[in-house]
Amino acid sequence: MIYQGVMYLVKDGGILTALDPKTGAILKRGRLRGALDQYFASPVGGAGKVFLLSQQSKVTVIKAGADWEILAVNDLDDDAYATPAIVDNNLYVRTRSMLYCFADKE
Repeated sequence: MIYQGVMYLVKDGGILTALDPKTGAILKRGRLRGALDQYFASPVGGAGKVFLLSQQSKVTVIKAGADWEILAVNDLDDDAYATPAIVDNNLYVRTRSMLYCFADKE
């Protein structure tokens, strides 16, 4: 996913890589603490943040940018495989048994 001029890739083990989409140069690579499992969902970006959802439904929120930083990790305590969706400043996350809607307070 490319957001605000940075490409974000996540792979199993919670390894997040930020790349320059024009050159392919690695800008930053690191582990998503607390979310070290498998990833089937693609990252999504909005409101200056990137949201990543692991199979064990750990939602990691990072500050978007070449030098990204983890802002929060939230556990929804279920399995998740679908990519989250952003609609009208709301983040929709579907797990195996629930559909969550998180609203942007700003």
